[in-house]
Amino acid sequence: MPHLSRVDRVRGCLLGMAIGDALGAPLEGLSSQQIKSHYGRVKNYVDGIQAWKRKPYRWRLRGLYTDDTQQALALCDTLLEYGRIEPERLAEIYLNLANPKGTFVGAHRGIGRSFRQVLAALERGVPAHLAGQEGAGIGAAMRIAPVPLYFGDDTDAAFDSILAASLMTHRDIRSLTGALAVAHTIRRLLADEPRDPSLLLWVASDLVKDENRIAESHTEYVIKLADHPRSLPRTIAHAESVLELSRDRALNALVDEANRHGAEPSCRRPTQGFPPACIPTCLYLLLTTDCFEEAISEVINLGGDADTAGAILGAMAGAYYGVDDIPKRWLDGLQNREGIDARAYALVQQSTLGLEIPDLVATERELTRREGETLEQFHSLARGGGDRGANRVF
Repeated sequence: MPHLSRVDRVRGCLLGMAIGDALGAPLEGLSSQQIKSHYGRVKNYVDGIQAWKRKPYRWRLRGLYTDDTQQALALCDTLLEYGRIEPERLAEIYLNLANPKGTFVGAHRGIGRSFRQVLAALERGVPAHLAGQEGAGIGAAMRIAPVPLYFGDDTDAAFDSILAASLMTHRDIRSLTGALAVAHTIRRLLADEPRDPSLLLWVASDLVKDENRIAESHTEYVIKLADHPRSLPRTIAHAESVLELSRDRALNALVDEANRHGAEPSCRRPTQGFPPACIPTCLYLLLTTDCFEEAISEVINLGGDADTAGAILGAMAGAYYGVDDIPKRWLDGLQNREGIDARAYALVQQSTLGLEIPDLVATERELTRREGETLEQFHSLARGGGDRGANRVF
């Protein structure tokens, strides 16, 4: 690959994250076979109507990302305002997005039960570092890309901000090391380290050190340290052993390995929202594809937690390949592209000086309103015109 500047990689990472999220959002919850049946192979943004005819709440505005990217943009703004993740400010942004009070939805798009519980706890005044849930979810990892983009090789500062951002929503060690795994991968790719099997082993080594550090200083808040030690280091290192297998065999092996680390419920898909499954899968696909488009196409067409897997792999692949390798049709179709790109430039210079950063809450409220209006039009046509109305494209 030609040499890429840091700004190329940072832009690629942040835009790639949002693009992977937006491409995967309408496919979330579908199996790979269902995706193939409804769409063939997804190569561009879809609205989800064809696959979810009877579930309008699953329809999506084409090119619009979900809460995965919304939360990442909230991290961006907190970093740019404070120079670190300040949990109280981050909580305030999450709650402002959720207004009016008591709904726990507001401008948030696609949030699950666990994050609603976090919002409810924050609104009750629970301290941010005590609001995290007990399940081993993937949410801490899906949004973490801005932290390594901001701090670069300052791993101590990055560690503190990753824990500050993650403990607000997750207390399970597998969730926390999942976020750290994504951050270390991005940090190393930004530094132009090779995209080869050694990356897996270096990241696994990073995580062993981080887990030791968590055990020394965060045992008051973190759970499952004794029950599931080294889950992420082991599953990521295990991914190195399947690189030469066929795609199907490799993905099945990654699922089997993930199930050895306490998945509840058991993993059935490599893109399930469980860090020991989804993150090694994203790393495997990063290493076994040859460009941004191929990597993201592979992961979203697996289905499962397609938006989150798309966001994680989009951030990784974007950090490696840079913004110019992202297909123009995906960049052009991305909602709020300018706002995301402006934040990428700001993360590079660690300042908003000279940049126009649109207000996050106002922007997301408007995007959510537009999505709601468009989907209501879809729904009205579906009620009045049968399948022909449901499949109409705006």
